[in-house]
This record gives sequence, structure tokens and C-alpha cells, in this order.
Amino acid sequence: MNLKSMNSETEPENSEESSSRLTKVLDPRPDPNKWLAATLLNLLERSEEEPEAREALKWAIPQLAHCTAPAYVDQVFADWIDQYIELLENNQNKVNN
Repeated sequence: MNLKSMNSETEPENSEESSSRLTKVLDPRPDPNKWLAATLLNLLERSEEEPEAREALKWAIPQLAHCTAPAYVDQVFADWIDQYIELLENNQNKVNN
């Protein structure tokens, strides 16, 4: 992954922090999960104009998916999984009919 795409200041999460955005950088040490979320959202916002940001996301998303416990994925993304399974079953029914 190209760290250059991560060098930009990370967007704060709320409007109070947003006002001091130029003077404050989110420190990842006290809360790395908060920092990661802010960094990924920042990359997403920049991804249309900056190919490096898009490439960083393409690298980061599988890293997160592969190290996340399957039970946690089942819990957090249950709605997405249910919708996907429903689509699979509907497509299978169309093929069988």
C-alpha cells in the first residue's frame, strides 16, 4: 500500500472537531479504531479524484475483511448477508423453473 495516500490529514468525525480540523490531526494511539474509520472515510471521499486513495481502499478493505472474525461479520452485516442470500435463492429458483 502506498502510504502517500494516507498522509493527508484525517477528517474528524463531528462538526466540533471539524472546526479545528486544520490544527488537529487525529492521533491513532489512543483509539486506533476511530482513527482507522476516519482514515477510510477520508480515503472514500477522495477516491473519485485521487487514484491513490482508491488503490489504498482496494488494499485496506480485504485486509479488514480477512482479519475480522466470521461471527462478527455475521452479526454486523446480517442484513446485507440476508439480502444477498435472498438474491441467490431467487436466482436459483429462476434457473430451476
